[in-house]
Amino acid sequence: MRTDMKVVRDTPSVEGTLFSITGRVALPFAVTADILLKQEYLKTGDVPMVCGDGEPKGHTLRGGGVRLADIITEADVHITEHNDSKKMYVVVSSRDGYATVFSWQEIFNTANGEGVLILTDSNYESMKMEEGRVDLISLGDYLSGPRRVRDVAQVDIRMV
Repeated sequence: MRTDMKVVRDTPSVEGTLFSITGRVALPFAVTADILLKQEYLKTGDVPMVCGDGEPKGHTLRGGGVRLADIITEADVHITEHNDSKKMYVVVSSRDGYATVFSWQEIFNTANGEGVLILTDSNYESMKMEEGRVDLISLGDYLSGPRRVRDVAQVDIRMV
């Protein structure tokens, strides 16, 4: 995982829901800019973008955001049995249908989970929180591209 993250704060003005948390929650949870801005902000440093086949994309991502775990914690997640969290997973999907998966334990019980970020700003034109779009990246992945989700629409909490 990246170790050069630094806490800073930027406060763009955004109204409305950016994405929703659904599934094993009491009610669908609308994530707004206000919710994101209340969380600890982490800078990514330079993240080389690499495809799933190992091919470098030839550019790096720079930006910052908040931990996905911190945002999920804001929702009223249903964990009723002692071992529920061992059977839960999180599907993060974009508005264009692309999706990626994380286990609950990966997000909340590993060092990799510390680097699963909802990006609130980056050097990419496709991602602008002030226009209602946020991305997700997993900084601890060896290949940065496959689990990067552009324009996050939904975080769905499921159980096998």
